[in-house]
Amino acid sequence: MQKQAMKKIDVCVIYYGKPYQTIISILSLLKFSGQHINKIYITVEKTQPYDKFGDVYHVIKTISPLIAVDLYYPKIFYQLGYLDYDRTKRDSTYRYQIPYQYALEKAESEYLFIMHNDMVFYRDMIGEMLPVFQDPNVAGTGSIGQCWSCPGFSAKVCHGSKFEQYVPTQAEAIALHQAYDTPRKEKDIEVLETGRVHPMPECRLNEYACMINLALYRQQTLPKGDNVCFGGNWGFTADLGTGWFHQMVNQGFRFQHFVLEDYASHSQFNPIGQGIHAYSKQDNYNLSEANALQYLKENYNTDAALDGKYKFLAKVRNVKGKLDKFETLWIHRAKKVYRRVLG
Repeated sequence: MQKQAMKKIDVCVIYYGKPYQTIISILSLLKFSGQHINKIYITVEKTQPYDKFGDVYHVIKTISPLIAVDLYYPKIFYQLGYLDYDRTKRDSTYRYQIPYQYALEKAESEYLFIMHNDMVFYRDMIGEMLPVFQDPNVAGTGSIGQCWSCPGFSAKVCHGSKFEQYVPTQAEAIALHQAYDTPRKEKDIEVLETGRVHPMPECRLNEYACMINLALYRQQTLPKGDNVCFGGNWGFTADLGTGWFHQMVNQGFRFQHFVLEDYASHSQFNPIGQGIHAYSKQDNYNLSEANALQYLKENYNTDAALDGKYKFLAKVRNVKGKLDKFETLWIHRAKKVYRRVLG
Protein backbone atom coordinates (compact mmCIF):
# COMPACT_ATOMS: atom_id res chain seq x y z
CA MET A 1 0.00 0.00 0.00
CA GLN A 2 2.87 2.38 0.80
CA LYS A 3 4.43 1.80 -2.63
CA GLN A 4 1.11 2.56 -4.33
CA ALA A 5 0.63 5.76 -2.29
CA MET A 6 3.99 7.17 -3.45
CA LYS A 7 3.36 6.93 -7.18
CA LYS A 8 3.96 10.18 -9.03
CA ILE A 9 1.18 11.86 -10.95
CA ASP A 10 0.87 15.05 -12.97
CA VAL A 11 -1.67 17.82 -12.43
CA CYS A 12 -3.52 19.99 -14.92
CA VAL A 13 -5.28 23.28 -14.24
CA ILE A 14 -6.81 25.69 -16.75
CA TYR A 15 -5.92 29.30 -16.06
CA TYR A 16 -8.78 31.62 -16.97
CA GLY A 17 -8.16 34.53 -14.62
CA LYS A 18 -8.30 34.30 -10.82
CA PRO A 19 -4.54 34.32 -10.12
CA TYR A 20 -4.83 34.31 -6.31
CA GLN A 21 -7.43 31.55 -6.32
CA THR A 22 -5.25 29.57 -8.73
CA ILE A 23 -2.28 29.93 -6.37
CA ILE A 24 -4.36 28.73 -3.41
CA SER A 25 -5.66 25.79 -5.44
CA ILE A 26 -2.12 24.64 -6.23
CA LEU A 27 -0.56 25.44 -2.84
CA SER A 28 -3.31 23.64 -0.93
CA LEU A 29 -3.02 20.63 -3.24
CA LEU A 30 0.76 20.57 -2.75
CA LYS A 31 0.33 20.87 1.01
CA PHE A 32 -1.66 17.65 1.28
CA SER A 33 -0.72 15.72 -1.88
CA GLY A 34 2.63 17.15 -2.94
CA GLN A 35 4.44 13.88 -2.26
CA HIS A 36 2.62 12.29 -5.22
CA ILE A 37 3.05 15.10 -7.75
CA ASN A 38 5.67 15.28 -10.48
CA LYS A 39 4.63 18.32 -12.55
CA ILE A 40 1.90 20.95 -12.88
CA TYR A 41 0.52 21.60 -16.37
CA ILE A 42 -1.05 25.05 -16.61
CA THR A 43 -3.01 25.90 -19.74
CA VAL A 44 -3.27 29.69 -20.04
CA GLU A 45 -6.35 30.56 -22.08
CA LYS A 46 -5.94 32.87 -25.07
CA THR A 47 -8.77 35.06 -23.75
CA GLN A 48 -8.64 36.35 -20.17
CA PRO A 49 -11.32 38.02 -18.03
CA TYR A 50 -11.27 41.82 -18.30
CA ASP A 51 -8.06 41.63 -20.39
CA LYS A 52 -5.93 40.78 -17.34
CA PHE A 53 -3.43 38.86 -19.47
CA GLY A 54 -0.39 39.54 -17.29
CA ASP A 55 -1.90 38.37 -14.01
CA VAL A 56 -0.81 34.80 -14.73
CA TYR A 57 2.71 35.82 -13.69
CA HIS A 58 1.57 35.96 -10.07
CA VAL A 59 0.95 32.23 -10.42
CA ILE A 60 4.18 31.52 -12.31
CA LYS A 61 6.35 33.46 -9.84
CA THR A 62 4.80 31.79 -6.79
CA ILE A 63 4.52 28.20 -8.01
CA SER A 64 7.53 27.63 -10.29
CA PRO A 65 10.11 27.64 -7.42
CA LEU A 66 8.13 24.85 -5.72
CA ILE A 67 7.52 22.33 -8.50
CA ALA A 68 8.08 21.82 -12.23
CA VAL A 69 5.56 23.81 -14.29
CA ASP A 70 4.66 23.25 -17.95
CA LEU A 71 2.89 26.29 -19.42
CA TYR A 72 0.80 25.98 -22.56
CA TYR A 73 -0.84 28.85 -24.44
CA PRO A 74 -3.53 27.57 -26.86
CA LYS A 75 -3.81 29.43 -30.15
CA ILE A 76 -7.62 29.15 -30.09
CA PHE A 77 -10.04 30.07 -27.29
CA TYR A 78 -12.66 27.37 -26.92
CA GLN A 79 -16.09 28.96 -26.52
CA LEU A 80 -17.82 25.70 -25.50
CA GLY A 81 -19.51 25.08 -28.84
CA TYR A 82 -19.77 21.76 -30.65
CA LEU A 83 -16.44 20.48 -31.97
CA ASP A 84 -15.62 19.06 -35.39
CA TYR A 85 -14.75 15.38 -34.83
CA ASP A 86 -12.61 14.92 -37.96
CA ARG A 87 -10.68 18.13 -37.44
CA THR A 88 -10.15 17.25 -33.78
CA LYS A 89 -8.58 13.98 -34.86
CA ARG A 90 -6.12 15.44 -37.37
CA ASP A 91 -5.37 19.00 -36.17
CA SER A 92 -3.48 19.29 -32.86
CA THR A 93 -3.77 23.09 -32.74
CA TYR A 94 -7.55 22.79 -32.98
CA ARG A 95 -7.59 19.85 -30.54
CA TYR A 96 -5.51 21.63 -27.89
CA GLN A 97 -8.17 24.33 -27.46
CA ILE A 98 -10.20 21.61 -25.69
CA PRO A 99 -9.79 21.97 -21.92
CA TYR A 100 -7.16 19.63 -20.44
CA GLN A 101 -6.40 17.94 -23.76
CA TYR A 102 -2.82 19.22 -24.05
CA ALA A 103 -1.90 17.75 -20.66
CA LEU A 104 -3.87 14.56 -21.32
CA GLU A 105 -1.62 13.97 -24.33
CA LYS A 106 1.68 15.36 -23.00
CA ALA A 107 1.82 14.38 -19.33
CA GLU A 108 4.57 11.87 -18.56
CA SER A 109 3.13 10.21 -15.46
CA GLU A 110 0.66 7.33 -15.27
CA TYR A 111 -2.22 9.49 -14.09
CA LEU A 112 -3.38 13.06 -14.54
CA PHE A 113 -5.16 14.89 -11.75
CA ILE A 114 -7.43 17.59 -13.22
CA MET A 115 -8.77 20.44 -11.15
CA HIS A 116 -10.44 23.83 -11.36
CA ASN A 117 -8.50 26.93 -10.36
CA ASP A 118 -10.82 27.86 -7.50
CA MET A 119 -10.30 24.93 -5.13
CA VAL A 120 -9.10 24.72 -1.54
CA PHE A 121 -7.92 21.26 -0.52
CA TYR A 122 -7.80 20.13 3.11
CA ARG A 123 -7.08 16.40 2.72
CA ASP A 124 -4.92 14.13 0.52
CA MET A 125 -7.42 13.40 -2.23
CA ILE A 126 -4.78 12.12 -4.65
CA GLY A 127 -3.34 9.71 -2.11
CA GLU A 128 -6.75 8.18 -1.50
CA MET A 129 -7.53 7.95 -5.21
CA LEU A 130 -4.35 6.15 -6.23
CA PRO A 131 -5.14 2.73 -4.70
CA VAL A 132 -8.39 2.58 -6.73
CA PHE A 133 -6.26 2.31 -9.88
CA GLN A 134 -4.95 -1.07 -8.76
CA ASP A 135 -7.95 -2.22 -10.79
CA PRO A 136 -6.57 -1.76 -14.35
CA ASN A 137 -10.09 -1.26 -15.67
CA VAL A 138 -10.60 1.98 -13.73
CA ALA A 139 -10.47 4.91 -16.15
CA GLY A 140 -11.10 7.70 -13.67
CA THR A 141 -11.91 8.76 -10.13
CA GLY A 142 -13.66 11.83 -8.75
CA SER A 143 -17.05 13.33 -8.24
CA ILE A 144 -19.47 11.67 -10.66
CA GLY A 145 -22.62 13.21 -12.03
CA GLN A 146 -24.15 16.65 -12.43
CA CYS A 147 -26.83 15.48 -10.06
CA TRP A 148 -28.17 19.02 -9.56
CA SER A 149 -29.24 18.93 -13.24
CA CYS A 150 -30.52 15.34 -13.36
CA PRO A 151 -34.07 14.17 -12.58
CA GLY A 152 -32.67 10.82 -11.43
CA PHE A 153 -31.29 12.58 -8.34
CA SER A 154 -34.49 14.59 -7.82
CA ALA A 155 -36.49 11.36 -7.94
CA LYS A 156 -34.05 9.72 -5.50
CA VAL A 157 -33.31 6.82 -7.84
CA CYS A 158 -29.72 7.73 -8.73
CA HIS A 159 -26.65 9.61 -7.49
CA GLY A 160 -22.90 9.64 -8.10
CA SER A 161 -22.10 6.41 -6.28
CA LYS A 162 -25.14 4.62 -7.72
CA PHE A 163 -24.97 5.47 -11.43
CA GLU A 164 -23.76 1.97 -12.37
CA GLN A 165 -26.80 0.36 -10.75
CA TYR A 166 -29.46 2.69 -12.10
CA VAL A 167 -30.04 1.53 -15.68
CA PRO A 168 -33.51 2.60 -16.88
CA THR A 169 -35.05 1.70 -20.21
CA GLN A 170 -35.22 4.45 -22.79
CA ALA A 171 -38.93 4.92 -22.16
CA GLU A 172 -38.40 5.10 -18.38
CA ALA A 173 -35.59 7.65 -18.75
CA ILE A 174 -37.62 9.88 -21.08
CA ALA A 175 -40.67 9.73 -18.79
CA LEU A 176 -38.48 10.66 -15.82
CA HIS A 177 -37.05 13.68 -17.65
CA GLN A 178 -40.52 14.79 -18.73
CA ALA A 179 -41.67 14.76 -15.12
CA TYR A 180 -39.05 17.23 -13.85
CA ASP A 181 -38.01 20.73 -14.90
CA THR A 182 -34.23 20.56 -15.19
CA PRO A 183 -31.86 23.15 -16.73
CA ARG A 184 -31.24 21.22 -19.99
CA LYS A 185 -34.47 19.23 -20.11
CA GLU A 186 -35.04 19.47 -23.88
CA LYS A 187 -31.42 18.68 -24.77
CA ASP A 188 -31.32 15.76 -22.33
CA ILE A 189 -34.47 14.26 -23.85
CA GLU A 190 -32.97 14.76 -27.31
CA VAL A 191 -29.90 12.77 -26.18
CA LEU A 192 -32.09 10.01 -24.76
CA GLU A 193 -34.06 9.77 -28.00
CA THR A 194 -30.83 8.91 -29.85
CA GLY A 195 -30.55 5.81 -27.65
CA ARG A 196 -27.87 7.16 -25.31
CA VAL A 197 -29.65 6.22 -22.09
CA HIS A 198 -26.99 4.97 -19.68
CA PRO A 199 -25.26 6.76 -18.13
CA MET A 200 -27.92 9.48 -18.02
CA PRO A 201 -27.28 12.56 -20.23
CA GLU A 202 -26.02 14.76 -17.37
CA CYS A 203 -23.69 12.10 -16.00
CA ARG A 204 -19.94 12.61 -16.22
CA LEU A 205 -16.67 12.59 -14.31
CA ASN A 206 -16.62 16.17 -13.01
CA GLU A 207 -13.49 18.03 -13.96
CA TYR A 208 -13.18 20.21 -10.88
CA ALA A 209 -11.19 17.48 -9.07
CA CYS A 210 -10.70 14.14 -10.79
CA MET A 211 -7.96 11.73 -11.85
CA ILE A 212 -7.64 9.91 -15.17
CA ASN A 213 -5.70 6.79 -16.17
CA LEU A 214 -3.62 8.15 -19.05
CA ALA A 215 -2.87 4.83 -20.73
CA LEU A 216 -6.58 4.04 -21.03
CA TYR A 217 -7.41 7.59 -22.06
CA ARG A 218 -4.89 7.66 -24.89
CA GLN A 219 -5.78 4.17 -26.05
CA GLN A 220 -9.50 4.98 -26.37
CA THR A 221 -9.58 8.70 -27.17
CA LEU A 222 -8.77 10.98 -30.09
CA PRO A 223 -6.38 11.28 -31.80
CA LYS A 224 -5.32 7.60 -31.49
CA GLY A 225 -8.63 6.13 -30.36
CA ASP A 226 -12.17 6.81 -31.54
CA ASN A 227 -13.74 8.32 -28.41
CA VAL A 228 -14.33 12.07 -28.23
CA CYS A 229 -12.05 14.10 -25.96
CA PHE A 230 -12.77 14.46 -22.24
CA GLY A 231 -13.22 18.23 -22.10
CA GLY A 232 -15.18 18.87 -25.29
CA ASN A 233 -18.78 19.48 -26.24
CA TRP A 234 -20.12 17.43 -29.12
CA GLY A 235 -23.39 17.36 -31.03
CA PHE A 236 -24.67 14.27 -29.22
CA THR A 237 -23.83 15.53 -25.72
CA ALA A 238 -25.61 17.58 -23.08
CA ASP A 239 -22.50 19.19 -21.60
CA LEU A 240 -18.70 19.06 -21.42
CA GLY A 241 -17.36 15.65 -20.50
CA THR A 242 -20.61 13.72 -20.86
CA GLY A 243 -19.76 12.27 -24.29
CA TRP A 244 -16.42 10.78 -23.30
CA PHE A 245 -17.86 9.45 -20.03
CA HIS A 246 -20.79 7.79 -21.84
CA GLN A 247 -18.48 6.13 -24.35
CA MET A 248 -16.01 4.85 -21.74
CA VAL A 249 -18.73 3.41 -19.47
CA ASN A 250 -20.34 1.62 -22.40
CA GLN A 251 -16.98 0.18 -23.39
CA GLY A 252 -16.77 -1.50 -20.00
CA PHE A 253 -14.43 0.86 -18.15
CA ARG A 254 -15.08 1.77 -14.54
CA PHE A 255 -15.22 5.04 -12.62
CA GLN A 256 -15.04 5.45 -8.85
CA HIS A 257 -17.08 8.18 -7.16
CA PHE A 258 -15.40 10.41 -4.56
CA VAL A 259 -17.35 12.97 -2.53
CA LEU A 260 -15.61 16.26 -3.27
CA GLU A 261 -16.60 17.91 0.00
CA ASP A 262 -14.68 15.24 1.95
CA TYR A 263 -11.45 16.63 0.48
CA ALA A 264 -11.90 20.19 -0.74
CA SER A 265 -14.13 23.22 -1.06
CA HIS A 266 -15.01 24.69 -4.45
CA SER A 267 -15.31 28.42 -5.17
CA GLN A 268 -15.29 29.39 -1.50
CA PHE A 269 -14.12 32.95 -2.16
CA ASN A 270 -16.99 33.83 -4.48
CA PRO A 271 -20.13 34.89 -2.60
CA ILE A 272 -22.48 33.95 -5.46
CA GLY A 273 -21.27 30.45 -6.31
CA GLN A 274 -19.46 28.48 -8.99
CA GLY A 275 -18.98 28.53 -12.74
CA ILE A 276 -18.27 31.19 -15.36
CA HIS A 277 -21.50 33.08 -14.54
CA ALA A 278 -20.25 33.63 -10.99
CA TYR A 279 -17.38 35.75 -12.34
CA SER A 280 -19.26 37.50 -15.15
CA LYS A 281 -19.38 40.83 -13.30
CA GLN A 282 -16.07 42.56 -12.70
CA ASP A 283 -16.99 43.79 -9.20
CA ASN A 284 -17.69 40.22 -8.11
CA TYR A 285 -14.53 38.96 -9.81
CA ASN A 286 -12.45 41.59 -7.98
CA LEU A 287 -14.15 40.82 -4.64
CA SER A 288 -13.47 37.11 -5.04
CA GLU A 289 -9.82 37.78 -5.78
CA ALA A 290 -9.54 40.18 -2.83
CA ASN A 291 -10.97 37.48 -0.55
CA ALA A 292 -8.47 34.98 -1.96
CA LEU A 293 -5.54 37.36 -1.50
CA GLN A 294 -6.46 37.86 2.14
CA TYR A 295 -6.63 34.08 2.62
CA LEU A 296 -3.27 33.70 0.88
CA LYS A 297 -1.64 36.19 3.23
CA GLU A 298 -3.16 34.65 6.34
CA ASN A 299 -2.57 30.98 5.48
CA TYR A 300 0.51 30.94 3.26
CA ASN A 301 2.29 34.12 4.37
CA THR A 302 2.60 35.52 0.85
CA ASP A 303 0.91 38.17 -1.26
CA ALA A 304 2.34 36.75 -4.52
CA ALA A 305 3.62 40.21 -5.43
CA LEU A 306 5.65 40.57 -8.63
CA ASP A 307 9.28 41.67 -8.60
CA GLY A 308 10.84 43.81 -11.34
CA LYS A 309 11.44 40.89 -13.72
CA TYR A 310 7.91 39.57 -13.47
CA LYS A 311 6.35 43.04 -13.65
CA PHE A 312 8.11 43.49 -17.00
CA LEU A 313 6.97 40.08 -18.25
CA ALA A 314 3.42 40.84 -17.14
CA LYS A 315 3.42 44.13 -19.07
CA VAL A 316 4.69 42.35 -22.19
CA ARG A 317 2.01 39.70 -21.80
CA ASN A 318 -0.67 42.37 -21.43
CA VAL A 319 0.44 44.04 -24.66
CA LYS A 320 0.61 40.75 -26.55
CA GLY A 321 -2.79 39.66 -25.25
CA LYS A 322 -4.45 42.90 -26.33
CA LEU A 323 -2.81 42.77 -29.76
CA ASP A 324 -3.98 39.16 -30.21
CA LYS A 325 -7.48 40.19 -29.19
CA PHE A 326 -7.45 43.07 -31.70
CA GLU A 327 -6.17 40.76 -34.45
CA THR A 328 -8.82 38.13 -33.69
CA LEU A 329 -11.56 40.77 -33.80
CA TRP A 330 -10.48 42.09 -37.20
CA ILE A 331 -10.06 38.62 -38.67
CA HIS A 332 -13.61 37.83 -37.52
CA ARG A 333 -14.94 41.04 -39.09
CA ALA A 334 -13.05 40.40 -42.33
CA LYS A 335 -14.56 36.91 -42.59
CA LYS A 336 -18.05 38.33 -42.09
CA VAL A 337 -17.50 40.87 -44.87
CA TYR A 338 -16.08 38.17 -47.14
CA ARG A 339 -19.12 35.95 -46.60
CA ARG A 340 -21.48 38.85 -47.33
CA VAL A 341 -19.65 39.70 -50.56
CA LEU A 342 -19.94 36.10 -51.70
CA GLY A 343 -23.63 36.23 -50.91
